[in-house]
Amino acid sequence: MCRLIFETVKWENGAPCLLPWHQRRVEASIGVHGSDDASVPDLASVLSDCPGPEGRGVYKCHITYDTRGRVRRTSFEPYRPRQVKTLTCMEMPGLDYSCKWEDRTGLLAAGAALGCDEEALILRNGMVTDTRYSNVVFGDGSSWVTPETFLLPGTKRAFLLSRGDIQECSVKAEDIGKFRFCSLINAMLDPGDVVVRTEDIILC
Repeated sequence: MCRLIFETVKWENGAPCLLPWHQRRVEASIGVHGSDDASVPDLASVLSDCPGPEGRGVYKCHITYDTRGRVRRTSFEPYRPRQVKTLTCMEMPGLDYSCKWEDRTGLLAAGAALGCDEEALILRNGMVTDTRYSNVVFGDGSSWVTPETFLLPGTKRAFLLSRGDIQECSVKAEDIGKFRFCSLINAMLDPGDVVVRTEDIILC
């Protein structure tokens, strides 16, 4: 069965950000989930054929491709970070989102009852993983760490680890109180952009 996968690329001031990291993830996704005759989409070529807005500004670029390597659509929309004030821990030991499948039904179900400024922090067997749309980092005001038990290998997470800006470690639910802040990170978000105090994280 041919399934749809997507990449979200930050388009800032007329250019894509971290494109080599997104390309690596596309190659990994096709390598694991692609059909025998699948080709690997070249994101630089895709964006050359369908360029984004010029001038200053931040846009979310959504590129959908399938497990045969065919690019289905590319779209751009202005980006504003969602404001999150509370994280609610939810234990979901069977959840698997190791690939950016376009069908995110199971993932989104984790926080279906939450309010617009609330987000789910997903646990697997007591270990902290990700929110529904981001990896996470925990900080004390001077440094950031990220759980080694992530759901999705995020591009921003990989980039920050490669630079030594964040460190990977084991984070259990009971460890959350050792930190002051939790920040959401993804292709669009850097550490510190969307921050929740650990006192505003609701444990299960």
